[in-house]
Amino acid sequence: MKNLSAVTLVVLLVLAVASLSCGSGSHLVSIAVSPNPATINAPGSIQFTAIGTFSDGTMKVLSSANWTFSSPSSEITVSSSGLATCGVQGGPVAEDATVTASIAGLSGSTMLSCNSPGV
Repeated sequence: MKNLSAVTLVVLLVLAVASLSCGSGSHLVSIAVSPNPATINAPGSIQFTAIGTFSDGTMKVLSSANWTFSSPSSEITVSSSGLATCGVQGGPVAEDATVTASIAGLSGSTMLSCNSPGV
């Protein structure tokens, strides 16, 4: 009886994988972030957009993308909706960040430059 259950599970798993890969719908193959690259003059902000390209060649905005960023500056922030804010102040300074949108195991990135008012 245990072997029958294991065989049944394997067959169900194979059928599930086959139905996903042979389905009539297209699947996401890449993500681009726009604008690319981007520059903000402080104080200011810019809205990033994640654009997905699907296996059938169509493209659409990915509103459910997960946004992250890396920057050595605490003056640059990126919200969970992709809104980047630059708060660099003081003398002529330029800070950079990498902004990334991810979904379904794929990601796309862009560079963001943030300039203080004196740059």
